[in-house]
Amino acid sequence: MKNASLNSLAADMLTELLKAYSPTGGEYRAVALLRDYARDLGYEDVHVDEVGNLIASYGDGDISVAFIGHIDTVPGELPVLFDGVKIAGRGAVDAKGPLTALFIGVSQARAYVGRGVKVYSIAVVGEEGDSRGARHLVSRGFKVDGSIIGEPTNNTGIAVGYRGSIKLMIQCSSSGGHTSSPMLESSACVSLLKIWTIISGKMHGFKYNENSSALLYINCGDRGRYNIYPRHGEMIVDIRVSVNESLESVMKLVDDMVGRGDLCTHTVLDYTPPVRVSPNNPVVRALTRAILKQNEKPRILYKLGTSDMNLLYPHVAHSMAAYGPGRSELSHSDKEEMNIDELIHGINVYRDATVELSSILLNRGRARQHQDTNLSNLHALGAP
Repeated sequence: MKNASLNSLAADMLTELLKAYSPTGGEYRAVALLRDYARDLGYEDVHVDEVGNLIASYGDGDISVAFIGHIDTVPGELPVLFDGVKIAGRGAVDAKGPLTALFIGVSQARAYVGRGVKVYSIAVVGEEGDSRGARHLVSRGFKVDGSIIGEPTNNTGIAVGYRGSIKLMIQCSSSGGHTSSPMLESSACVSLLKIWTIISGKMHGFKYNENSSALLYINCGDRGRYNIYPRHGEMIVDIRVSVNESLESVMKLVDDMVGRGDLCTHTVLDYTPPVRVSPNNPVVRALTRAILKQNEKPRILYKLGTSDMNLLYPHVAHSMAAYGPGRSELSHSDKEEMNIDELIHGINVYRDATVELSSILLNRGRARQHQDTNLSNLHALGAP
């Protein structure tokens, strides 16, 4: 495809997807639009599954690879603008930009992928919420030999790890009493503030191998209508879990910080495990080669947030990494935009990564088959 026509296709596709505003839970219109594009791009099978994921594929064989991005966005619609250089709008970076590049790039690889490989391009729903799309893939037993997750990694980054997340509900109570009298025990509000001070003081790292915390919600008292020490209060804390930690190890720390008494209790509302893969797995090698082909230097990254990779690994594939065009620092902001050159760069990387990964997996399969044949011959000759 000539550069001018590719630029036009990429710009039109991303612009239309951005105009199809699709906050979590409202993805239908964008999914329908992408379904039409996928058919025009030459995917052989295109369908929407039970929860709304768009699954497009081509090829057939014992080897399979999947490129998985998400089509939902955080709430907050933005004006969609294209000035010939930059495309702006909600989801331009996270993650309709990577998703556009993914669907186009993977479709372009079709003519170069060897026989015996099935290739999937998947747009999942709900990533910014309950990840119902990714969870559905896992629950239905979807498995491939290698998978690339479409997330913004600043164009040349390859993400091999994401921190996890714990949503923690902390509730405190006290016996109350008149505010003119000394407190017999800490009020619910004071107890919550003390606990938050301890948690934030011990969990404030902003590196992939450190824990951090954020206060999402707090409620206690009755807005001062009565002169009574608050009897009940609650707060929700988001703890980001180091790639070296687990739910169990972090909760041991929380137990010590919150205590185990009757006045304050804590409950895990939701947990997303951290993920860390080998930087030498076939997917990382394929992405490295693809980025080098664009005369760029690939970078191995560990991300501070979470993505569907946290849930998909290792259930969907043991060989996995995340890649995508776009400046990740613009994600969820009111300044989301994708440079057309970034978009084309991403298309080329996804295209070449598809070819490279298919080749790596085919060669590995042939090597195993050759090894099995040799072993069979040895056994036939009476070798132990």
